[in-house]
Amino acid sequence: MSVSRAKQRQAASKINRAAELSRAFARPLGGWIATFQEAIGMSAPVLAERLGMSRNSVYSSVQNEQAGTISLNQLDKMAEAMGGKLVYAIIPRDGAVEDIVMTQARVKARRIIQRTRAHMALEEQTEGLRSQDEMIEELAGEIAREMPRDFWR
Repeated sequence: MSVSRAKQRQAASKINRAAELSRAFARPLGGWIATFQEAIGMSAPVLAERLGMSRNSVYSSVQNEQAGTISLNQLDKMAEAMGGKLVYAIIPRDGAVEDIVMTQARVKARRIIQRTRAHMALEEQTEGLRSQDEMIEELAGEIAREMPRDFWR
């Protein structure tokens, strides 16, 4: 196994573990800043003082988080000021990393198989061929293993 393939598998494993862990929690309705503040009993004026900013800036940050417009840097500063730590990840919407790769491999395989079958039909050579779905799955497996340079195109 090549070094790049080993790195890819390690990264996929890390992402899949993060995805599993993330299913245990969802962003609270009021956002993480307000929820963490409440959990530790820290008021906005105290948080503002720790951050060296106004109380209104703290409220703005809470609103920005709720709106999804807060920066990771700002969220990290808020977490640190409360004695917390920001944790973030990019994880698959559904399933595992391998599912994303296989979906793309199937797209590429389907294009290749359909083009090939069209040419064969013109030459009347389709007799005795396996089903298109079987051919796509087999080719998709090969494409996913090889990961050619144009894989994501």
